[in-house]
Amino acid sequence: MRRLSIIGSMLLACSVVLLAAPKQPKIVVHGPTIIAFFSPVTQAELDHNTGGANEALSDFQFYAAQVREPFSKSAIAFHEIYARSFRVTLGSHTIIFRPEKVEVGYYLVAPGKEPRVEYGVMTDTDLLGVAREYFGSK
Repeated sequence: MRRLSIIGSMLLACSVVLLAAPKQPKIVVHGPTIIAFFSPVTQAELDHNTGGANEALSDFQFYAAQVREPFSKSAIAFHEIYARSFRVTLGSHTIIFRPEKVEVGYYLVAPGKEPRVEYGVMTDTDLLGVAREYFGSK
């Protein structure tokens, strides 16, 4: 029951952000970084739960909240964005990332490593495991 009230509050707080999200956010990478991305959702989609948007968004936000502290303690930057594409700057290189068919997932990147993309909503346990695998034992 507690999870539902937290998620409900997060949905209300984020619905305006989702509707007014910048078209192409820019993330500057200085070290291990995870960008959690979710395609913008309209209020109509949330109101009518079109395609399960409410449940997916609720889970996405809930698990993102759960990993913030562990990632912070491990010096992993964690960004949660709501956009169809975003820019990633690493040193003097900038790329534009556009998700494939699935418009929700996680973009992992660190200096000296090839980026890794995981599509779909991941639980906090799964995301922590993927981060440990990609970044090493942090």
